[in-house]
Amino acid sequence: MKILLTLNATPKSESIIPYVVELARGWKAEVLVTRVLDPVVGVGDPLVPLMAESFYLEMVRAGEDYLKEIGKRFQGVAFRTFCLVGSPGECIRQLAVEEQCDLLVMASHGHTGFVRWLWGSVAEGLARIAPCPVLLVRRDTPALIRQILVPIDGSDSSSNVVEHLAPFVDPRYTRVTVLHCSGASEAGLDQTRSKLKNLVDGKGWIQLEFSSSRAPDGIYKWLADHPCDMVAMSTHGREGLAHLWTGSMMEQVARNANCPVLVFPPALVQEQSAAESILDYIDESGAHPAKPPLDDPFDLSRE
Repeated sequence: MKILLTLNATPKSESIIPYVVELARGWKAEVLVTRVLDPVVGVGDPLVPLMAESFYLEMVRAGEDYLKEIGKRFQGVAFRTFCLVGSPGECIRQLAVEEQCDLLVMASHGHTGFVRWLWGSVAEGLARIAPCPVLLVRRDTPALIRQILVPIDGSDSSSNVVEHLAPFVDPRYTRVTVLHCSGASEAGLDQTRSKLKNLVDGKGWIQLEFSSSRAPDGIYKWLADHPCDMVAMSTHGREGLAHLWTGSMMEQVARNANCPVLVFPPALVQEQSAAESILDYIDESGAHPAKPPLDDPFDLSRE
């Protein structure tokens, strides 16, 4: 597994390094630590060619020095560093494609906004076009994944999130709650229950719940009453949970949730069927590639 972590040399972006290191240890993953530099002027600028080239070289040198120093914080895990120059969104997407990354991790900046260092719309665009899931992490978050909330609206793409959680979940230790947020009355949920029954049948590690509130209120209410280590969701079209990207809802969830938010870009979940299910990752002996970082994975105490 490969985890792509992008830093911007701020304490907020660096605050999630311990979380990523713990994930990498538990999953035996390689971390690609990336610093993207977006120059104001480029090499060969016709107005100030010498100044532009000098500025570029100094900027790259500073970026490489930063990564060399920050690399000391990744002891005990396999890692490589990349200093890239250009549009942050495109550079990160291209590196994720070339390296066939399994997960892209960003710092969610809480009350100061949603990944502000990627200039807002760039981060939103990445979550739409990234070739892998995007994990938004707030600082001071324990790297313990034992309870995952998957809010859905009944569409195929939102329901497929459960299947695509496979690389990040070990059913022996983690429980998944699928929360249907539609705002429908009890009577109107009968057909929905029948449709979603196949998601939980025979899977003791998944439970299905229904909220009478629409997203994001239904998500907030559930999180307030239950311990949760991750919220996993998708985007699609212009209806249902797609509002989490088209408006400000996703920013609200990432800012207000007390746990990381895992976003699956549309291309990953709009397939007719997922390529692999969680059960495919368990062999006959019960082995699983994603080993939990804790000895007692059901200890729900918080740091």
